[in-house]
Amino acid sequence: MAYPKLFTAKAVYDFDVDGGGQAAITPANAEMIPNNAVITKAYTLVTTVGLPTTAKVAIAVGGVDIIGTATLLNDASLLDEKVTAYDIADKTTAAGKPVFTTSVANVTAGVIELYVQYYITDESA
Repeated sequence: MAYPKLFTAKAVYDFDVDGGGQAAITPANAEMIPNNAVITKAYTLVTTVGLPTTAKVAIAVGGVDIIGTATLLNDASLLDEKVTAYDIADKTTAAGKPVFTTSVANVTAGVIELYVQYYITDESA
């Protein structure tokens, strides 16, 4: 039995490049994830702490939630130099780049790297 080839897409939300505010932000530095991609895992790596700590972020791509519930920037999973793994078992319904949705307060600093592991299927649901 052959296993599917795994791909990894990267996106970097960088306040200095992408801005803040309370909005759905598609980072300038983000790779496209195709339609019918089965996302198996995702990882966040915070390289610059997000501010203010009262702001929240959710992350999604192609109809799949990576961080579905808006999470405070000072949550243990998003601390500076923290790597967090997310188990995902869902398939994209559209091609797209990851979207970081910020809320509650305007983001004024921060860098979050996102790595999304997936394989492609021809099947559509």
